[in-house]
Amino acid sequence: MEEEHILAQEILKRHNVSVSQLADKVGMADSTLYEYTGGRKKSIPICVWRALYSLTQDVRIPELIIGDVESFIVPMPKRGVEDGTEGTLKRLIDKRRKDLECEIAILDILADGRIDEDDWKAIEQYRDAHPEAVMLDAQIYHTINGQYEDSLKKKAGR
Repeated sequence: MEEEHILAQEILKRHNVSVSQLADKVGMADSTLYEYTGGRKKSIPICVWRALYSLTQDVRIPELIIGDVESFIVPMPKRGVEDGTEGTLKRLIDKRRKDLECEIAILDILADGRIDEDDWKAIEQYRDAHPEAVMLDAQIYHTINGQYEDSLKKKAGR
């Protein structure tokens, strides 16, 4: 990518990450990172992209490497302390239900066999929200498995 510093700037801005935070994560001086993100130094090193991905999980970063290969990238969610609670699972399931309603609405739009201007905005919103929906699905999966594993441990401990 010829203008990769612009992508880096967009990712930093979108995820509200400062150059200083990125510099700390990658172990470089702020001034060095400013040279890369400002475009004065070309070819941002892979260690910077890795650190930026670690901070943001922005899927455009691995897509730089993959290029035109058809793929769909979604970072795996980290299991939080609260993931094992009943309230967390209920919240995740409620959010997933809303995502499924959105998918059904998109399928209804596509059912007529054509996509017109009225459909574009809904499809763009779906396209933007889909990676988060897949991550949510993975988080639900991990939460359910975590609760299952915890229940097996409790059962074995009786």
